[in-house]
Amino acid sequence: MNLQDLRDHGLSEAQRSVRHAAREFAQHELAPRVEEDERLGRYPLAQVQKIGRLGYLGAIIPPQYGGAGLDYQSYGVICEEIAAVDWVAASAISVQNSLVGSALLRFGTEAQKKRFLTPLARGEWLASACLTEPGGGSDLAGIRTVARHQDRCYVLDGEKAFISHASHANLFFVLATLDPSRRHEGITAFIVEAGTAGIETTPMPLHVLKRGDHAQVRFSGVRVPADQLLGEEGGGFKVVGASLDAGRFSVASRCVGQAQACLDASLAYAAQREQFGKPIGRFQLVQGLLADMISSVEAARLLVRRVGQLKDEGLERASFEAAMAKLYASEVCMKVAEQAVQIHGGYGLAAENPVGRYFQEAKVLQIGEGANQLQQVLVAEYALGYRGRRPTDPTESG
Repeated sequence: MNLQDLRDHGLSEAQRSVRHAAREFAQHELAPRVEEDERLGRYPLAQVQKIGRLGYLGAIIPPQYGGAGLDYQSYGVICEEIAAVDWVAASAISVQNSLVGSALLRFGTEAQKKRFLTPLARGEWLASACLTEPGGGSDLAGIRTVARHQDRCYVLDGEKAFISHASHANLFFVLATLDPSRRHEGITAFIVEAGTAGIETTPMPLHVLKRGDHAQVRFSGVRVPADQLLGEEGGGFKVVGASLDAGRFSVASRCVGQAQACLDASLAYAAQREQFGKPIGRFQLVQGLLADMISSVEAARLLVRRVGQLKDEGLERASFEAAMAKLYASEVCMKVAEQAVQIHGGYGLAAENPVGRYFQEAKVLQIGEGANQLQQVLVAEYALGYRGRRPTDPTESG
C-alpha cells in the first residue's frame, strides 16, 4: 500500500471521487495564484466564488436549502484537499458550513433558513463569524459586545477582532451579550446583514495570511430586527456550541491537508536534492524525519476521520472526539511544517517555496476554533468525567 492508498483507505468510491475532484480543483484553480495573492495581500474572491459554484460552501447543507447534502467524511476530504493548497479558501468552506451554516440549519426558523441559509449554501453569499473580541480570546463568556432592546429591534454595540473574510462577507454571525454580568447566560446569537448601517470593518495587517481579509469589525448602534435573533435570548452558547464539533472537525481536516502538503514537498525534495554525491533522502537522519512525518500525518488523518464517521452515524455531539482531533492534528501540522523547513534547509524559507508559508500558517491553526490549551482542558475533563456532552458548557466555545 502506497501513501495515496493510505489516504483513500476506508473511503467509499463516492468519497474518493469527491477527494479527486477537490484535489484537481485545488491544483489547477488555486495553486497558480496563492503565492501572488499572499504577496499582494489580495483576497481570492474569484476562487472562493468558484468554490461556491462547485457546492463546497454548502457541502453539508441539505439540498432543500441549496446545499450539496454531502456526508461529513466527504466534507472532511474537501477541507483537507483545499487546505493542502490554500488556507484561506479552506477557511471560507469551514466558516460557511461549520460555524454559520450548521448554526442556521439547527437553530434557524424556516424563514431564516430560506432567507439566509439558501444563498449561503448556493455560494451566492459569503459568511463571516464575529466571535472573538480584542480582549476576549477563547473566553466567549466574557464578550463585551452588547445587545439591547429598542422598539422591535436589538441594537448592537461593540468590537470584534481577527475576523476572517470580513470585508467580503454578505452575512455576519454575531455573538453579543444582553448583560455582561450574566456571563454565558447572557450570550445571544444574531444573523446580521453586512450592509446594515453602523457596521465598520478595518483591515488588521498580519505577518502571514495577508490574503485572508482579517479585520476588526465594529458595531455602532447597529439595529438588528428581532426576526434575526438566532435561537433564544441567552441561548448563544447553545447555538455556537452545537457548531463547534463541525468547526473543529473542519479545522482538523485542514491541518491534515496542510501537513500532507508539507510531507509531499519534503519527499520530493529529499529525492532530488543532492549532498555529498547522493540524494539527501539516502541519509538516515533525513529518513528519520520523513518517517516521523509520515506516521504523524496518518495518525492525525485517522483521528480526524473518526469524528466524521461518528457524525455520519448520527452522533449529535462529538465534542470529546472533535477536541482531540483538533488538538492533535494542529500539533502535527505545526511539527511537520517545521520538519519540512528543516529538510529544505535555507530553501525552506525562500519566497518561492510554500513550506515556509505553511510553517507560519500552521501556528494560526493551533489558535483558531479554541486555542490548543483549551482543547487540552476539554480532552482531560471529558476523560475524567468532569463534563459530559452538554451543549451549554461555557468553556466549550473557544
